[in-house]
Amino acid sequence: MDTLHAALAWLDPFLIAPYRLPGNALIGFVLGTAVLALWCVALGSGLSLCATRLNRRRLAELRHGMEHHHKLSEAALRAGDKESYKAVNSQAHDAFGHYFSLGGAMFCVSIIPLPFALAWMDMRFAVATPELPWEAPLIGQQPSTLFWFLLLYIPLRITYANVMSRIGWFTRLQAWAATPPPGAIPDAAPEATAPSGPAA
Repeated sequence: MDTLHAALAWLDPFLIAPYRLPGNALIGFVLGTAVLALWCVALGSGLSLCATRLNRRRLAELRHGMEHHHKLSEAALRAGDKESYKAVNSQAHDAFGHYFSLGGAMFCVSIIPLPFALAWMDMRFAVATPELPWEAPLIGQQPSTLFWFLLLYIPLRITYANVMSRIGWFTRLQAWAATPPPGAIPDAAPEATAPSGPAA
């Protein structure tokens, strides 16, 4: 805990600078928190790209598994082989579950900066957050730093994703990060065939 406090104290002059730019305290708080949230979004995006690059083989294998078993289940369904359809469809669901879980882990990587930003905000503004003109349910008249941070972080993250998805070099970087290494995905058969069931 002392190490974290020392690190936040070392970063304090850099983090507090945007808060001091406007002359108005409220505007300064909103501007500074918006800049802090944007830094968290950008840093989280970079960490997410790194995590994607490190796990690109596993991601490609899971995507291939989902597509492969989905095609096999459709072929079994067309052939009227219900037992094979159920077995292959179950495998497809398992592959989707693993892919979804890994996707959740990747999202967690993208929000790693948040606890540190919130810890710094709490150290700086725990008893000095802006007050609302009325008493609001659940959050009171003086919401916590968490409320103010998330109020700005969520729309900024959505806006950042929409803007960056239209920037060519960033989309190419995302594609590069997700490109699996050679040989990670086995060559697909030209046409999926249903597993042969027992003879009638």
